[in-house]
Amino acid sequence: MAFDLDEKFQLDIAQMNLKKVHTVIFSLHNPKIPFVIWLLENPNSPLALPGKISLRHHDYIHILLGRGLSPQDEAFVIGFTMGNDLKTNQLHLFIYKTFAKFIYPYPYKFSSLDLINFNLGFIYGRKIKIKQINEINFEFYQDEPIKDLRNIFGINPYDIKLIGEY
Repeated sequence: MAFDLDEKFQLDIAQMNLKKVHTVIFSLHNPKIPFVIWLLENPNSPLALPGKISLRHHDYIHILLGRGLSPQDEAFVIGFTMGNDLKTNQLHLFIYKTFAKFIYPYPYKFSSLDLINFNLGFIYGRKIKIKQINEINFEFYQDEPIKDLRNIFGINPYDIKLIGEY
């Protein structure tokens, strides 16, 4: 199920708590993650890059950013998470982009358009006030309304809408 930055939808979910929104949006979304992706993105991997985050918490980032499940949205969210992790450097970006563009299997492989969205997400991740969002224990925030969490973390869905989708 996809969702987007439609203003009415954003107003509806802004009033709901994180746990409920996750249930509504991601209840039918249970992807099988390929090993190579697990290797670079999962916190339990010994080779995970900065920005590593559990799948559930990654879903929470989608919700907080108001991003759907399209390849461009996925790229934006991953870029945001890596950009928000202050340990990310140019070598990490080179490794990630190389794997995402050339090694990841379909449908996880990034196109040039996806890489543009990754870069936009990275820039936005660097911009917000709270850093290391990938290390936050979102279980403490599950009962909080989305609008309150966005305020806490400094995420503005209208800024994201202005960034646009390429």
